[in-house]
Amino acid sequence: MNTARVIVASTRAAAGSYEDKSGPVAVEFLRRMGFDTPDALVVPDAEIAGAVRGALAQQPAVLLTSGGTGLSLDDATVSAITPLLDKQLPGIVQEFFRVGLENTPTAILSGAVAGLAGCTFVMTLPGSPGGVKDGCAVLEPVLPHIVELISPVNSAPRDPDYVWEQTGVVVGTSISAEPLAAIEVSDVTTDAMGALVRFEGIVRNHDHGERVAALTYESHPTAEAELARVVEEVAAKHPVRLYAAHRVGPVPIGELAFLVLAAAAHRGDAFAACEEVADRVKAEVPIWKEQLMADGTTHWVGIDG
Repeated sequence: MNTARVIVASTRAAAGSYEDKSGPVAVEFLRRMGFDTPDALVVPDAEIAGAVRGALAQQPAVLLTSGGTGLSLDDATVSAITPLLDKQLPGIVQEFFRVGLENTPTAILSGAVAGLAGCTFVMTLPGSPGGVKDGCAVLEPVLPHIVELISPVNSAPRDPDYVWEQTGVVVGTSISAEPLAAIEVSDVTTDAMGALVRFEGIVRNHDHGERVAALTYESHPTAEAELARVVEEVAAKHPVRLYAAHRVGPVPIGELAFLVLAAAAHRGDAFAACEEVADRVKAEVPIWKEQLMADGTTHWVGIDG
């Protein structure tokens, strides 16, 4: 039996202050269509990208999201999912808007995207039960055909098990006052890995249009554990092998301060994991930098903005 997943992006519902009613509509539709579908996963708006990546790693036939498609600055579902798609299906979105306009004149104010991520069909739906019903009505006559066309049986074969067994691995993490040591490619990759993405964060000599003379990184005592946590969570979501290191203390202009390596069998997984580690380390790991500007002033970044 084909599997499906439903993810609801709603900060209020995730906090328990609001009862989500849209996710159950999508779940009931998918079950009626014959998909093995668990109850909807409800996450805060800010966590939708990670939740979708995690769901895609399970390779369901269908992934529907609800919520986060409006005009609010917190509505980030469409922008988070679009880069994950290998191919967009704009005709489905056009039909969704046509059906929506028959019932709701403001339907065109909602964002939407539909497409393929590997062998998974993905579509974003609004956070209202009515909007989800409109989307399901559009999908009902075409979804079986889509799933048949993109089934792994009719697509590129899945990587063998021995490849998957070599991924989801954290090769190492570190925070050090010493210059970041060179790490050999062979330490991160294996013969089954076909892509290696490397991100290097280098100290630059300017910030917000002002010259930077020197920079010092400071970290909280929990920083090393938090770095490990972030990298482990990303490795659990993507079929990759990861390494990440951050320097603390004085770091001269032009030297390496932050390094992320992501190896995977395919480049899309490596790019996605490397970017997620870089973004989440900056947002979640308590490391701050003190910038001595050329005019003698001092700016703390990450503490006072």
